[in-house]
Amino acid sequence: MIIAAFPEVESIGKKVARALKAEYTKINVRDFPDSEFHLKLKRNPEHKNIVIINSMTKDPDEKIIETVLAGGVARDYGAHRVILVATYLPYMRQDAHFEKYDSFSSKHVLRLFNEFDEIIAIDPHLHRIHSLRQLSSKARSISVDDIVADFIKKKFKKDFEIIGPDSESAQWSAVIARKLKKKVVILSKHRYGDKKIKQKAVKLYPYANYIIIDDIISTGRTLLGAIEMARKQGAKKLYCIGIHGILAGNAARLITKHAKLITTNTIPNKFAKIDVSKAIADALK
Repeated sequence: MIIAAFPEVESIGKKVARALKAEYTKINVRDFPDSEFHLKLKRNPEHKNIVIINSMTKDPDEKIIETVLAGGVARDYGAHRVILVATYLPYMRQDAHFEKYDSFSSKHVLRLFNEFDEIIAIDPHLHRIHSLRQLSSKARSISVDDIVADFIKKKFKKDFEIIGPDSESAQWSAVIARKLKKKVVILSKHRYGDKKIKQKAVKLYPYANYIIIDDIISTGRTLLGAIEMARKQGAKKLYCIGIHGILAGNAARLITKHAKLITTNTIPNKFAKIDVSKAIADALK
């Protein structure tokens, strides 16, 4: 087996290779003058299982093209099996037709990865669709709930409560709370646009420490609503944990003004303190 990682997720790729006692190589990417990509593997993939690891955020359209090309390189040079590990898989939030004639993006994007024998995605955002298998017979998801729960157990004392900032977060916040033998308060949210949301006020435990858990932190507005609600009710310390820290625009600044921010390293960023490489290695075993 060869583990081939894009530069952004090189540290994850090396850890996975060490855990599996596999070869490691990075994927070289450069731009032609017209901005098209040129990709190159540094090891011969012939007759081997090639695992390509990428985090397809921050210019997701470009990252998708890079990933498709990498799969094609491995296939052209005789790889036995070509497996994609997407630490973050974009376009999954659009998992239905929400308006007349709009795009069902999750279905359409997965079809682009035909060069791969298998697609493994870490905690894709699935709400109306409950399994990646519904979109592609090649695709499956893995979760890092156990890793996040273990991190919380080691880093925090028992005097905290857990909040899920909206119903979609329950897939993560409720599961992690159960693993920690904690109750969870799931807030109800109505979205009026990309940056405008409103959450229904609920009674929280007074003067408690709170961990707010969500899968994707993008603009940060959903977390900010939960933070403000907890602060109004006398919260002491506030922590926000995100599986995928997109942190678009000034999201990090908005959150860290009132709470400590922690994410996994599925998307590299300065708040990424939770390593997911064990989950990938276990899935590949």
